[in-house]
Amino acid sequence: MSRYSRKERRLEAAEEAAHWLFTLQSEVASRTERAEFIDWLRESPLHVAELLRACRLQRDLSAFSKWHEIQAYDQEDNSVVRLLSVVNRQRTRAAVVRSFLGRHVVLATVGGLAIAALCAGVAMRLGQTVISTQWGERREVTLADGSIVDLAPNSDVRVRLQAKRRLVSLDRGEALFHVAKNPNRPFIVSAENTRVRAVGTAFDVARRAGGVAVTVVEGRVSVTTQTSLAVGLKAGRAETPIRLSLGANQQVVVFSSTGDATPVRQVQGEAEVAWATDQLDFDNESVAEVAGRFNLYNHTQIRVWDQTLAARRVSGSFKATDPESFVAFIKSVAGVTIMRQGDDVILLGTPPKGASAPPTHQR
Repeated sequence: MSRYSRKERRLEAAEEAAHWLFTLQSEVASRTERAEFIDWLRESPLHVAELLRACRLQRDLSAFSKWHEIQAYDQEDNSVVRLLSVVNRQRTRAAVVRSFLGRHVVLATVGGLAIAALCAGVAMRLGQTVISTQWGERREVTLADGSIVDLAPNSDVRVRLQAKRRLVSLDRGEALFHVAKNPNRPFIVSAENTRVRAVGTAFDVARRAGGVAVTVVEGRVSVTTQTSLAVGLKAGRAETPIRLSLGANQQVVVFSSTGDATPVRQVQGEAEVAWATDQLDFDNESVAEVAGRFNLYNHTQIRVWDQTLAARRVSGSFKATDPESFVAFIKSVAGVTIMRQGDDVILLGTPPKGASAPPTHQR
């Protein structure tokens, strides 16, 4: 084997190792994928070596204490985050152990699972794009494949574009995906116990209190839910996935605690994702839920004293960055008392005697 071909094979193995790390650390890794991972480990000592190398690099990167100081890389109108490009390559190379294994390595299933366990729980930063937003911040990012990710405030996604698959993990918050069509390269989004698969469409995934909501705006997606082993044992049932097919203007919510899904319901897809254009549309939602949505987009926070008011259902359309319009609306329809704490907090309702400030409502 020539020097060039050895180098090429090692680079290929390194990319495959990074792919398996991402897959195994995603929150929905199927039994088939776990079996494929074991088979991949058994194929060559090089695979084991590169996986260990990736784990070590991952550990060193997760120990780096200045990630928060690294800014996104912006080029023209495309805001692709190039996280690793700002890390000194020489220091990265120095952190990697050059040689791990000899020919005496036993490629057993137990060994493969031990390696997976070793890497579990480490913050993944190797070979992927990390996109984050803070309170009041919304971002639109164009990926290298032409797909567009609209990230809601207080959200995190990790993206890894492979030759045969495009993998995204929604770790927090909500994101709207406009997927560049490629039937040979599916676009897969994982969030908690839910996996959404598309080849070219527009859909929204939101991690909310108690579950994950999937809304399709255009085209069609497949949704797979996977009950965790612990939850399955507690509920006295097998670890059986639920498979659904959603079309335009359809939505489903998957519960985190059970892995069960609501019936698929008809919605106005464009209205459900109006947040991506800084517009908030509400249809029969509680005042507490609406306040939580506004709080994501604004420094000024809305807090609701009265629990009866918090549970009241309202509908309307508001500019996301104008909480005052919603406060005025509530005052007009419910006749509630409005109080303020400085410039940052608006209190709805009359506080009971001796009560402390209510918590900020979050989505």
